[in-house]
Amino acid sequence: MGTVIASHLAVDPRVRRLTVADVDERFARTMASRLPADGRVTARALDASDRSAIERAFEDVELVIQASLPRFNAGIQAACLTTGANYIDLATDSTDPYVNDAEWKVHGLTAVLGMGEDPGLSNVMVRYSTDGMDHVESIRVRDGDTGANPAWPFLPVFSPETFLEETLHGARVWENGRYRDVPPFSDGEVYDFPPPVGPQKCYSVDHEEVDSLPRYIGKGVQYVDFKLAMDDVAVRTLLALRDLHLLDRGTPEAPGPLRYVLNSLPKPAELAGQLDGDSMLIVETKGEKDGHARADTLSTVLNHRRAGELYHVTAVAYLTGTPAAVAALQMLEGTIRAPGMLAPELLDPNPFFPMLRERGIVCRLRRAVDENVGG
Repeated sequence: MGTVIASHLAVDPRVRRLTVADVDERFARTMASRLPADGRVTARALDASDRSAIERAFEDVELVIQASLPRFNAGIQAACLTTGANYIDLATDSTDPYVNDAEWKVHGLTAVLGMGEDPGLSNVMVRYSTDGMDHVESIRVRDGDTGANPAWPFLPVFSPETFLEETLHGARVWENGRYRDVPPFSDGEVYDFPPPVGPQKCYSVDHEEVDSLPRYIGKGVQYVDFKLAMDDVAVRTLLALRDLHLLDRGTPEAPGPLRYVLNSLPKPAELAGQLDGDSMLIVETKGEKDGHARADTLSTVLNHRRAGELYHVTAVAYLTGTPAAVAALQMLEGTIRAPGMLAPELLDPNPFFPMLRERGIVCRLRRAVDENVGG
């Protein structure tokens, strides 16, 4: 995802200076070498867990984009507050990631949280749809992916560590004005994704949209969920890893088996050009406008092979990194300027879609309007 973000920012005149940082300096330098050699891009080694190191790195930086694991969010956010940098990340790591909102406002700084594909683009889609409703009844987010390679029967197409954590954590559903906790692999359904993805088994997964949308969309929303498509092989593998106690992290001195599990899986960056299939995001909203029932379905889809050919990444990486890059450019140009910790649905959705379209992501809207409610 960081590669995608950097590739967008490095060619935009609004960016005066871009630093690519990674715990593996060789990787950072390799990535930087693929970007335009106009003197604006530099690379450096940086350990996201080293507070003093990241504070030194953030000096004189206007914006930090956190594209590593969510468990580093809190430390990086604290360093941004100390150094006066704005902030964007792709996923959150706590039940209330907005708890320090007042502190960011006092500093006059902006933090946009969860600005990837989902969360991120999904929230922007919801905001665009529900802006046209007087009352919101339900919001459903569905993530479907047919990415496959015969060499890897079990294949997380984004961060394997994050995938393991969120699928096995259990989930929450917003229902009738309150949260309902559900165990892993609950509320299963076969969701009929449009072609080219087709029907997929989906399950409730712990996700940021369920936490933020009831809070910030409002309008009386009674139901919010998020479901991820997982085939039977993925479900069986995840349950086996859990039941065999192979997901223990251990300590730095005595690593648990999780390290070896993660090392056995392909890194997402290695999957570019190696996957067949497509990645699709669907957002369904239902509500009312002027006494009429309204149902919107917004969607976007990208083929993995095409993403590899055009952008040298997987479809998931491109769909996740590009919204973050768009948000960064809007922040640099002043379109996003409100201080505080912002969920993506708090941003104006209208500038997003043209900028996404310019970068190859097309979002489609299908709308159904019924007769007068109760008429």
